[in-house]
Amino acid sequence: MKKVKRPWGNFTTLWKEGANIKIIEVKSRSRLSLQSHRFRDEFWFLLSGELWYLIGRKKGKMKKGIVYQIPRGTKHRLWANKKGGRIIEVSLGKFDEKDIIRYEDDYGRADSG
Repeated sequence: MKKVKRPWGNFTTLWKEGANIKIIEVKSRSRLSLQSHRFRDEFWFLLSGELWYLIGRKKGKMKKGIVYQIPRGTKHRLWANKKGGRIIEVSLGKFDEKDIIRYEDDYGRADSG
């Protein structure tokens, strides 16, 4: 397993067969892109810390024991305020790290047009 660093934290891929399973760690006061995917659905589970989410028009503080479902094509974002946090992300469908449409990004990676 290899930890991949990102400006907002890091992720580690645990499984790639049939489903893609990752541990995502978000640093304090950081957020992921507002994004969507064309070919996969995602499911988030809070492991630790304090994280907030935006999925479509719904947003709030993540709670343990809740499964957060992100259907393909749905805009979504994950972020941390004072504390960071960790989730498990399960992706179903055709998985490709390039299948990310970024609408907003704090690190200059948003798609143009």
